[in-house]
Amino acid sequence: MKLGIIGLPQSGKTTIFNALTRRSGESVPTGGQVVPVLGVVPVPDARVDWLSRLYKPKKTTYAQVTYMDLQGMPGAVEQKQEYMSLLLTHMRPMDALLLVTRNFHDASMGRPDVERDFRELTDEFLIADLATVEKRLEKLDMEQKRGKKTTGPERDLLEACAEMLDAERPLREKPELTNAPELRGFTLLSAKPLLVAINNEDEDDRLPELSLGSAEAMVVRGKLEMEMAQLSEAEASVFREDFGIQQSAVDRVIQRSFALLKLATFLTVGDDEVKAWTIREGLPAQEAAGAVHSDIQRGFIRAEVVAYDDLSQTGDYAAARKQGRVRLEGKQYPVRDGDIIHFRFNV
Repeated sequence: MKLGIIGLPQSGKTTIFNALTRRSGESVPTGGQVVPVLGVVPVPDARVDWLSRLYKPKKTTYAQVTYMDLQGMPGAVEQKQEYMSLLLTHMRPMDALLLVTRNFHDASMGRPDVERDFRELTDEFLIADLATVEKRLEKLDMEQKRGKKTTGPERDLLEACAEMLDAERPLREKPELTNAPELRGFTLLSAKPLLVAINNEDEDDRLPELSLGSAEAMVVRGKLEMEMAQLSEAEASVFREDFGIQQSAVDRVIQRSFALLKLATFLTVGDDEVKAWTIREGLPAQEAAGAVHSDIQRGFIRAEVVAYDDLSQTGDYAAARKQGRVRLEGKQYPVRDGDIIHFRFNV
């Protein structure tokens, strides 16, 4: 799962990227080139922690989120159009977007305006998507004039997208449009799930009153979180207590990034490894087995399943089995978040 971090110049997006990925300072490349910088982050999961304590495996593996930040453009304020062009290009392959907006005073930028900055960026996505849709419709018109017969609902889907975009409505409001097989290859930007990180002052943890449409919003104190990310866990605990922080915003961003794409986690356990696997919600058991190995999917027989809550309540696998909490499921069983699964297969 990949999320692109976007934001206007001096919004603090790279500060938040550094906090999420535990980097220190600006990792700006030399040569004045804008380059994508990637950071892979484990998803905090108390279930994995508990299972690891229970099984004491040689290895513990969490689900992961990959964040991408564009870095390296000097004088980005003066080169905003060039930056926007690069932003649109690099963000198309992302699964979702994390939009950072400035909500702190800056001497050179003046007072913040979260809604204005949000609209400026998201309007660029609407314009880019409309251009993509109209270009494809023009091509379909030309093909029709040449006598080529078109089949399928592609035109109707594109016209529905154009109608929404003309009305300045992002396509994520109607995911059934862009999730249609005919449109999946278009990588439309306004269709991507969007989480807005409002970058507040260190002392301000309030969510301002905003109108952001279908986008989700949360407060992140970026500078504070980046400083905290560089500390040991013991130091960070004291730091959070001093600032009245119950849970790191970084952890909350990671967890909400994961939830944004409607993903689920199933778990496999054993002496060698406790591991969290990422799948889409409701994926059939046989397809979920393919996340572990294609041979398991191909030779799938049954899935032996126990819910995490049942296992944690009974204390261990033997007790869960004795109490009838362990069950056998077939190929079409929709895997649920927190299922602990042992796949039976034969190749």
